[in-house]
Amino acid sequence: MKRTGLLLWAAVSSLLLLAGPARAGEDPKDPRIDENGRSTAVWPVSPQFDHLHMILRLDIPDMGTARLSAIQTLRLSALGRARDRIRLDCAGPVIEEVRLGRDRIPFTVQDKTLTIELPRPALPGSPFEIQISYSLDFSGSRGNGLTYSAPRKSPANDSEKFPQIHSQGEAQWNSTWFPCHDFPNERLTTEMFITVDEAYEVCSNGRLVSRRSGSDGRATWHWLQDKPHANYLVSLVVGKLAVVEVGGPDSARPGLPMPVYTFLGTEDNIRKTFATTPAMIAFFEQKFDEPYPWDKYAQVIIRDFRWGGMENTSATTLFAPAADGGDQDDLISHELGHQWFGDLVTCRSWEHLWLNEGWASMCEALWAEHKAGPENGRREYLRAIRGFIGGQRASNRGSFPQAPAMASNRYRNPDEAIMKADDVYAKGAMVLHMLRQRLGDEVFTNGTRLYLDRFKFNQAETDDFRRCMEEASGESLERFFREWVYRPGLPRLDIELDWDEPARQLRVQVTQAQTINADNPAYAFSFPLYCKFEDGTGRYVYMSVDSRQTSAVFDLPSKPSGVSTDPNATVLAASVIRKPLAMWIDDLVRGPTIIAQLDAAEKLANLDEPEAANALAIVAQDPRFDDALRRAAAKAWAAWWSRELGPAGLDIFDHVVQRLIPPDQPLFTALVMGGAR
Repeated sequence: MKRTGLLLWAAVSSLLLLAGPARAGEDPKDPRIDENGRSTAVWPVSPQFDHLHMILRLDIPDMGTARLSAIQTLRLSALGRARDRIRLDCAGPVIEEVRLGRDRIPFTVQDKTLTIELPRPALPGSPFEIQISYSLDFSGSRGNGLTYSAPRKSPANDSEKFPQIHSQGEAQWNSTWFPCHDFPNERLTTEMFITVDEAYEVCSNGRLVSRRSGSDGRATWHWLQDKPHANYLVSLVVGKLAVVEVGGPDSARPGLPMPVYTFLGTEDNIRKTFATTPAMIAFFEQKFDEPYPWDKYAQVIIRDFRWGGMENTSATTLFAPAADGGDQDDLISHELGHQWFGDLVTCRSWEHLWLNEGWASMCEALWAEHKAGPENGRREYLRAIRGFIGGQRASNRGSFPQAPAMASNRYRNPDEAIMKADDVYAKGAMVLHMLRQRLGDEVFTNGTRLYLDRFKFNQAETDDFRRCMEEASGESLERFFREWVYRPGLPRLDIELDWDEPARQLRVQVTQAQTINADNPAYAFSFPLYCKFEDGTGRYVYMSVDSRQTSAVFDLPSKPSGVSTDPNATVLAASVIRKPLAMWIDDLVRGPTIIAQLDAAEKLANLDEPEAANALAIVAQDPRFDDALRRAAAKAWAAWWSRELGPAGLDIFDHVVQRLIPPDQPLFTALVMGGAR
């Protein structure tokens, strides 16, 4: 699932407040237990039955209202021992009857749980079927479960003139429209029969078996997902939509249907925006050495969707992209990556959600690397990685016991696992990037392939992934996972560089400034520094950091003209680095990686020297530099002047420089370098 920025920052802000330190005089109550000393952790729900198959028959009599009737058939088999009752999550359906064969059997619904009493115990290894009839009014749903979208009064396109229905199951919302084991530690195959006005398109998981029109002006769509998946990934979309096929025999991935369902009238833009989908699928199949696992890959664009995208098995749901199309490759590659990480292999509990979301975010970076080609691939990959770093550096100040770790079962409701300071998206991707840097691309890829082979069509947790990486690499990774996955926060480093000319030595001191105590020991990592020399050569040196303060001395042939600290982001840390202005400018202009350059732009925006602003202006205006770096330099340059002049002064300066003087004229640089300050 891909979040939107507004939801992300709102959630992060609220959780930071909740996780913040106690004020003076307050009792710093341990949030891991309640007032009676009971653990507040959330543990996986016992399925008790093997859920084998679900047939769901939905009748939507009138698209003008948010109501339906349903008959659900569940094929089950008891696990472990004989069982005489079935418990299902049921937070919306009004149950009318339950049958075992031809017989009605008793049931109760209490506290959003449907309990079904079996007339005789069900035995392990003996599958049986129950049939549940219910009605549903989903008019009150707003983005979760099954959502009804009424026609728009001022429609932007023809699709908005008509009502629409869409589902959203993650985290535990699908039980609001069909009874189920609404937790990711159980899988089943699913079959959907949807009867609705024949003018509407219907999309669900798997392959379309049939579409049959009736004499009453309605049609019944039959979708079959014959490979097991988790209940939260079951999908339904009904709407007046156009269908654009972006695959085909001449595509990079022939033989796989790739329909995009979109608003009427937007077909041309959508065809361009999603044109890379076949190439993405072919790339991920090769990268992971695992064929795309489902019968189709549909991408369904809807309105009133509360997320950026949702990776329902074989049928991703998406928010509406901009009317003019544009590059949506980050979103497309993220949700597509989930078809392997999240759908093929599913986190066993929400505690391990980073295995889904971190990998999907990593797929964004891997696609950017592949798309840019051999010459620019590494730069584009690191640019994507740098995008994950920023939010963590700025906001993630968590520590035990107040804050939950990235892999933690401390949450009040499962949606909190999706949104927290220890971000399963950004930090999850960074953990994978750090592993790739540590192990090397070949070993990292082999470990990934082993993980998919071993757990496909099943569930996994963090230690399962760790053991695969250990098996592929021959390294013990328990400490790495304990520090970066199972504890909150990240290192905050104070780094000082000093050159000893007589001894020809670079002296480095690294101080860990984050909370350090018995619950939060100092991090242990290898910290790289890249030293550049006047003759154009360079070399890496490494220091082992494992305490509050670490010092190292490196013998070098001559005084370095530049020192870049961790330019490949091998350590997810927020750093304050003390080095000369000339070295920061050198990093901006000639840094060894795009990460070093972008970090330098951010640093220069906060320095008082006019030379910092001059350097930023030059890079922002010079087309020889990378577009991402130029944008970052322009943003940093504006921030520099905003700090110097204040908002009012900046408005005047911006008007003079950017409007009266065209940016492509040399006078722009001359004015800035001439000391407009």
